[in-house]
Amino acid sequence: MLNIVFSIIILIGLGVAAFIVIRKFPQLANLDVNNLPAEKVARKKKEIITKRINEHNQVVKEKLVRWLKPVGYLWGLVQLQFRRYVGKLEILLHHEQAAKKKLEVPEMSTEEQEQKLARLIQEGEQHLQFNHYDQAEEKFIAAIKINSKSAVAYRGLGDTYLAKGALEEARQTYRFILQLEPDDDSVLVKLADIAESQGDLEEAIEYYQQAAILNDALSPRFCHLAELLLKVDQPQVAKEAILQAVELEPQNPKYLDLLIETAIICKDKNLANKGYNDLRLVNPENQKLEEFRHRIEQI
Repeated sequence: MLNIVFSIIILIGLGVAAFIVIRKFPQLANLDVNNLPAEKVARKKKEIITKRINEHNQVVKEKLVRWLKPVGYLWGLVQLQFRRYVGKLEILLHHEQAAKKKLEVPEMSTEEQEQKLARLIQEGEQHLQFNHYDQAEEKFIAAIKINSKSAVAYRGLGDTYLAKGALEEARQTYRFILQLEPDDDSVLVKLADIAESQGDLEEAIEYYQQAAILNDALSPRFCHLAELLLKVDQPQVAKEAILQAVELEPQNPKYLDLLIETAIICKDKNLANKGYNDLRLVNPENQKLEEFRHRIEQI
Protein backbone atom coordinates (compact mmCIF):
# COMPACT_ATOMS: atom_id res chain seq x y z
CA MET A 1 0.00 0.00 0.00
CA LEU A 2 2.79 2.38 0.93
CA ASN A 3 4.54 1.68 -2.42
CA ILE A 4 1.38 2.66 -4.23
CA VAL A 5 1.24 5.92 -2.29
CA PHE A 6 4.88 6.65 -3.14
CA SER A 7 4.21 5.91 -6.79
CA ILE A 8 1.25 8.27 -6.81
CA ILE A 9 3.29 11.03 -5.13
CA ILE A 10 6.13 10.67 -7.63
CA LEU A 11 3.79 10.54 -10.63
CA ILE A 12 1.99 13.69 -9.45
CA GLY A 13 5.33 15.48 -8.96
CA LEU A 14 6.50 14.46 -12.43
CA GLY A 15 3.20 15.53 -13.90
CA VAL A 16 3.37 18.97 -12.31
CA ALA A 17 6.99 19.33 -13.43
CA ALA A 18 6.15 18.40 -16.99
CA PHE A 19 3.22 20.80 -17.02
CA ILE A 20 5.31 23.75 -15.79
CA VAL A 21 8.20 23.13 -18.15
CA ILE A 22 5.94 22.58 -21.16
CA ARG A 23 4.04 25.78 -20.25
CA LYS A 24 7.28 27.73 -20.37
CA PHE A 25 8.06 26.64 -23.91
CA PRO A 26 4.75 26.64 -25.87
CA GLN A 27 6.24 28.74 -28.66
CA LEU A 28 8.56 25.87 -29.71
CA ALA A 29 5.66 23.74 -30.82
CA ASN A 30 5.00 25.97 -33.85
CA LEU A 31 8.60 26.49 -34.98
CA ASP A 32 10.97 24.53 -37.14
CA VAL A 33 13.73 24.10 -34.58
CA ASN A 34 15.97 22.40 -37.10
CA ASN A 35 16.30 25.57 -39.18
CA LEU A 36 16.43 28.30 -36.49
CA PRO A 37 19.80 28.52 -34.69
CA ALA A 38 18.32 30.63 -31.90
CA GLU A 39 15.63 28.02 -31.28
CA LYS A 40 18.23 25.23 -31.26
CA VAL A 41 19.81 26.98 -28.30
CA ALA A 42 16.41 27.30 -26.63
CA ARG A 43 15.68 23.61 -27.28
CA LYS A 44 18.99 22.69 -25.72
CA LYS A 45 18.16 24.80 -22.66
CA LYS A 46 14.81 23.04 -22.43
CA GLU A 47 16.50 19.65 -22.49
CA ILE A 48 18.93 20.72 -19.77
CA ILE A 49 16.16 22.10 -17.56
CA THR A 50 13.98 19.01 -18.10
CA LYS A 51 16.94 16.82 -17.22
CA ARG A 52 17.49 18.84 -14.03
CA ILE A 53 13.86 18.34 -13.00
CA ASN A 54 13.99 14.59 -13.65
CA GLU A 55 17.23 14.27 -11.71
CA HIS A 56 15.78 16.30 -8.88
CA ASN A 57 12.68 14.09 -8.73
CA GLN A 58 14.92 11.02 -8.49
CA VAL A 59 16.76 12.63 -5.57
CA VAL A 60 13.44 13.38 -3.87
CA LYS A 61 12.37 9.77 -4.35
CA GLU A 62 15.56 8.44 -2.77
CA LYS A 63 15.16 10.82 0.20
CA LEU A 64 11.59 9.57 0.70
CA VAL A 65 12.79 6.00 0.85
CA ARG A 66 15.58 6.84 3.33
CA TRP A 67 13.55 9.13 5.60
CA LEU A 68 10.23 7.35 5.90
CA LYS A 69 7.67 9.41 7.80
CA PRO A 70 3.84 9.81 7.80
CA VAL A 71 2.47 10.21 4.30
CA GLY A 72 0.93 13.62 4.96
CA TYR A 73 4.25 15.11 6.12
CA LEU A 74 6.15 13.54 3.19
CA TRP A 75 3.72 14.97 0.67
CA GLY A 76 4.04 18.45 2.20
CA LEU A 77 7.85 18.17 2.06
CA VAL A 78 7.74 17.07 -1.58
CA GLN A 79 5.53 20.01 -2.48
CA LEU A 80 7.76 22.51 -0.65
CA GLN A 81 11.01 21.26 -2.20
CA PHE A 82 9.47 21.00 -5.62
CA ARG A 83 8.00 24.52 -5.48
CA ARG A 84 11.35 25.96 -4.41
CA TYR A 85 13.15 24.21 -7.25
CA VAL A 86 10.62 25.18 -9.89
CA GLY A 87 10.67 28.75 -8.54
CA LYS A 88 14.42 28.92 -9.15
CA LEU A 89 13.94 27.64 -12.68
CA GLU A 90 11.22 30.22 -13.35
CA ILE A 91 13.54 33.00 -12.17
CA LEU A 92 16.25 31.66 -14.48
CA LEU A 93 13.86 31.62 -17.43
CA HIS A 94 12.59 35.12 -16.60
CA HIS A 95 16.11 36.57 -16.64
CA GLU A 96 16.94 34.78 -19.88
CA GLN A 97 13.77 36.11 -21.56
CA ALA A 98 14.40 39.64 -20.26
CA ALA A 99 17.97 39.58 -21.56
CA LYS A 100 16.78 38.30 -24.93
CA LYS A 101 14.10 41.01 -25.13
CA LYS A 102 16.69 43.67 -24.26
CA LEU A 103 18.96 42.49 -27.06
CA GLU A 104 16.07 42.64 -29.51
CA VAL A 105 15.42 46.39 -28.84
CA PRO A 106 16.78 48.25 -31.88
CA GLU A 107 19.12 51.16 -31.33
CA MET A 108 17.60 54.57 -31.97
CA SER A 109 19.13 57.04 -34.37
CA THR A 110 20.39 60.37 -33.08
CA GLU A 111 17.30 62.09 -34.41
CA GLU A 112 15.00 59.55 -32.75
CA GLN A 113 16.85 59.97 -29.45
CA GLU A 114 16.46 63.75 -29.60
CA GLN A 115 12.75 63.45 -30.36
CA LYS A 116 12.17 60.98 -27.53
CA LEU A 117 14.25 63.12 -25.16
CA ALA A 118 12.18 66.22 -25.98
CA ARG A 119 8.93 64.27 -25.56
CA LEU A 120 9.93 62.86 -22.16
CA ILE A 121 11.02 66.28 -20.90
CA GLN A 122 7.75 67.82 -22.06
CA GLU A 123 5.73 65.10 -20.37
CA GLY A 124 7.78 65.51 -17.20
CA GLU A 125 7.15 69.27 -17.17
CA GLN A 126 3.42 68.68 -17.61
CA HIS A 127 3.33 66.22 -14.71
CA LEU A 128 5.30 68.67 -12.57
CA GLN A 129 2.86 71.47 -13.44
CA PHE A 130 -0.03 69.36 -12.15
CA ASN A 131 1.89 68.24 -9.03
CA HIS A 132 2.22 64.65 -10.27
CA TYR A 133 5.68 64.41 -8.76
CA ASP A 134 6.26 60.65 -9.05
CA GLN A 135 5.29 60.62 -12.73
CA ALA A 136 7.39 63.72 -13.38
CA GLU A 137 10.41 62.13 -11.70
CA GLU A 138 9.95 58.99 -13.80
CA LYS A 139 9.86 60.97 -17.06
CA PHE A 140 12.91 63.09 -16.24
CA ILE A 141 14.94 60.03 -15.20
CA ALA A 142 13.94 58.30 -18.43
CA ALA A 143 15.12 61.37 -20.33
CA ILE A 144 18.46 61.33 -18.49
CA LYS A 145 18.92 57.68 -19.45
CA ILE A 146 18.73 58.75 -23.09
CA ASN A 147 21.11 61.69 -22.63
CA SER A 148 23.09 61.68 -19.39
CA LYS A 149 24.28 65.24 -20.08
CA SER A 150 20.90 66.87 -20.63
CA ALA A 151 20.91 69.87 -18.31
CA VAL A 152 17.22 70.48 -19.10
CA ALA A 153 16.29 67.00 -17.89
CA TYR A 154 18.38 67.38 -14.74
CA ARG A 155 16.85 70.81 -14.10
CA GLY A 156 13.36 69.32 -14.35
CA LEU A 157 14.36 66.50 -12.00
CA GLY A 158 15.82 68.98 -9.51
CA ASP A 159 12.66 71.12 -9.66
CA THR A 160 10.59 67.98 -9.04
CA TYR A 161 12.61 67.06 -5.96
CA LEU A 162 12.38 70.63 -4.71
CA ALA A 163 8.60 70.72 -5.21
CA LYS A 164 8.08 67.44 -3.34
CA GLY A 165 10.32 68.57 -0.47
CA ALA A 166 13.21 66.19 -1.15
CA LEU A 167 15.76 68.92 -0.48
CA GLU A 168 18.91 66.82 -0.37
CA GLU A 169 18.09 65.14 -3.69
CA ALA A 170 17.31 68.57 -5.16
CA ARG A 171 20.58 69.98 -3.85
CA GLN A 172 22.66 67.17 -5.34
CA THR A 173 20.85 67.44 -8.68
CA TYR A 174 21.35 71.22 -8.90
CA ARG A 175 25.02 70.86 -8.01
CA PHE A 176 25.45 68.37 -10.84
CA ILE A 177 23.79 70.82 -13.24
CA LEU A 178 26.48 73.37 -12.35
CA GLN A 179 29.08 70.87 -13.58
CA LEU A 180 27.26 70.79 -16.92
CA GLU A 181 26.42 74.51 -17.04
CA PRO A 182 28.56 76.51 -14.56
CA ASP A 183 26.97 79.83 -15.63
CA ASP A 184 23.39 78.88 -14.80
CA ASP A 185 22.58 81.62 -12.26
CA SER A 186 19.01 80.36 -11.76
CA VAL A 187 20.36 77.09 -10.35
CA LEU A 188 22.62 79.06 -7.99
CA VAL A 189 19.58 80.92 -6.67
CA LYS A 190 17.73 77.64 -6.09
CA LEU A 191 20.71 76.29 -4.19
CA ALA A 192 20.71 79.51 -2.15
CA ASP A 193 17.02 79.08 -1.36
CA ILE A 194 17.60 75.48 -0.22
CA ALA A 195 20.49 76.53 2.01
CA GLU A 196 18.44 79.36 3.50
CA SER A 197 15.48 77.04 4.18
CA GLN A 198 17.84 74.78 6.13
CA GLY A 199 19.25 77.68 8.14
CA ASP A 200 22.63 77.81 6.42
CA LEU A 201 22.72 81.55 5.72
CA GLU A 202 26.45 81.67 4.95
CA GLU A 203 26.04 79.14 2.15
CA ALA A 204 22.93 80.93 0.88
CA ILE A 205 24.86 84.23 0.73
CA GLU A 206 27.69 82.58 -1.16
CA TYR A 207 25.31 81.22 -3.82
CA TYR A 208 23.47 84.56 -4.12
CA GLN A 209 26.75 86.39 -4.58
CA GLN A 210 27.78 83.99 -7.35
CA ALA A 211 24.40 84.44 -9.03
CA ALA A 212 24.72 88.24 -8.81
CA ILE A 213 28.14 88.12 -10.45
CA LEU A 214 26.75 86.08 -13.34
CA ASN A 215 23.61 88.21 -13.73
CA ASP A 216 23.62 91.70 -12.20
CA ALA A 217 20.36 92.85 -13.80
CA LEU A 218 17.90 91.39 -11.28
CA SER A 219 17.20 93.75 -8.40
CA PRO A 220 15.28 91.28 -6.17
CA ARG A 221 18.40 89.17 -5.82
CA PHE A 222 20.42 92.14 -4.54
CA CYS A 223 17.66 93.09 -2.13
CA HIS A 224 17.39 89.59 -0.68
CA LEU A 225 21.16 89.31 -0.52
CA ALA A 226 21.21 92.54 1.54
CA GLU A 227 18.60 91.10 3.91
CA LEU A 228 20.67 87.93 4.42
CA LEU A 229 23.84 89.95 5.00
CA LEU A 230 22.11 91.98 7.72
CA LYS A 231 21.08 88.74 9.41
CA VAL A 232 24.71 87.62 9.66
CA ASP A 233 25.89 91.05 10.90
CA GLN A 234 27.54 92.23 7.69
CA PRO A 235 25.84 95.65 7.25
CA GLN A 236 28.63 97.22 5.18
CA VAL A 237 28.40 94.49 2.53
CA ALA A 238 24.60 94.64 2.80
CA LYS A 239 24.75 98.37 2.04
CA GLU A 240 26.56 97.68 -1.24
CA ALA A 241 24.00 95.05 -2.18
CA ILE A 242 20.96 97.25 -1.51
CA LEU A 243 22.57 100.13 -3.39
CA GLN A 244 22.71 97.85 -6.43
CA ALA A 245 19.02 97.08 -6.05
CA VAL A 246 18.10 100.78 -5.72
CA GLU A 247 20.20 101.61 -8.74
CA LEU A 248 18.17 99.13 -10.78
CA GLU A 249 14.82 100.29 -9.32
CA PRO A 250 15.29 103.76 -7.79
CA GLN A 251 11.59 104.25 -6.99
CA ASN A 252 10.94 100.94 -5.30
CA PRO A 253 9.65 101.75 -1.75
CA LYS A 254 10.77 98.40 -0.37
CA TYR A 255 14.33 98.92 -1.57
CA LEU A 256 14.45 102.51 -0.28
CA ASP A 257 13.13 101.34 3.09
CA LEU A 258 15.90 98.75 3.35
CA LEU A 259 18.48 101.27 2.15
CA ILE A 260 17.56 103.69 4.94
CA GLU A 261 17.58 100.90 7.54
CA THR A 262 21.00 99.66 6.40
CA ALA A 263 22.45 103.18 6.24
CA ILE A 264 21.30 103.85 9.81
CA ILE A 265 22.94 100.61 11.03
CA CYS A 266 26.15 101.61 9.21
CA LYS A 267 25.84 105.15 10.68
CA ASP A 268 26.00 106.56 7.15
CA LYS A 269 23.92 109.73 7.75
CA ASN A 270 24.29 111.13 4.23
CA LEU A 271 23.07 107.93 2.62
CA ALA A 272 20.26 107.62 5.16
CA ASN A 273 19.08 111.18 4.42
CA LYS A 274 19.19 110.59 0.69
CA GLY A 275 17.16 107.41 1.06
CA TYR A 276 14.71 109.22 3.35
CA ASN A 277 14.15 112.03 0.85
CA ASP A 278 13.67 109.57 -2.03
CA LEU A 279 11.20 107.49 -0.04
CA ARG A 280 9.23 110.62 0.97
CA LEU A 281 8.87 111.56 -2.71
CA VAL A 282 7.89 108.08 -3.82
CA ASN A 283 5.59 107.24 -0.91
CA PRO A 284 4.74 110.28 1.20
CA GLU A 285 2.14 108.31 3.19
CA ASN A 286 4.69 105.78 4.41
CA GLN A 287 4.12 105.35 8.13
CA LYS A 288 7.81 104.74 8.84
CA LEU A 289 8.97 108.15 7.61
CA GLU A 290 8.66 109.82 11.02
CA GLU A 291 10.48 106.96 12.71
CA PHE A 292 13.26 107.07 10.13
CA ARG A 293 13.63 110.85 10.52
CA HIS A 294 14.00 110.51 14.27
CA ARG A 295 16.58 107.71 14.01
CA ILE A 296 18.60 109.58 11.39
CA GLU A 297 18.80 112.60 13.71
CA GLN A 298 20.34 110.35 16.36
CA ILE A 299 23.31 109.38 14.11
